[in-house]
Amino acid sequence: MWVAGVLSARYPPGAHVELLVETAELEVGQDAICAAHFDDDGRVTALRPGPRGAPKAPPLWFVEVRESAASPPAVSLVAFTGHGVAAGSLLDETDIGGTSASAADQVGAVRWYPASGEVDQIYVQPQWRRRTVAGALVVVAAVLSYARGWPLLWADGQRTEMGEKFRNASTWRHRTMDLKHTSPPMTPGDT
Repeated sequence: MWVAGVLSARYPPGAHVELLVETAELEVGQDAICAAHFDDDGRVTALRPGPRGAPKAPPLWFVEVRESAASPPAVSLVAFTGHGVAAGSLLDETDIGGTSASAADQVGAVRWYPASGEVDQIYVQPQWRRRTVAGALVVVAAVLSYARGWPLLWADGQRTEMGEKFRNASTWRHRTMDLKHTSPPMTPGDT
């Protein structure tokens, strides 16, 4: 089984459409922004952004970090590339030890609150910016949230100047509030 986020005029925003397995990939085609793949136990094992969701992003794989002690509880998806891990793989915190990747190798991350769907932070390492990594993080987190039955992602009116530029160029703009507060840059020295 798989679930795909689709950006298409054929379906209204937020529509849940069930398709026959035999024809689903053909029908979704190039409109897929990301697909979530499940194992036989119903666990999401892969998140693959499509060319429409992340046209310039490198082949990314992800580590899910659940912050159950945070108030409210939060989830982060940390993106990596390479290190012998298949693109699209979704690992949890315990799986990362089986790879050669370290925290310093992360490409970027997105953090949100699964109870409400509010995105708290999006960060991309400076050397990976302008390669649609932030867009990939958003679509992957959105499809994971949907696949788990959590609320759809949205963002409030607080963000950095760079975040505002990303929001204004994003197809997800309708899922964000207008800018109310400009936060300081997340990377020291950024303007």
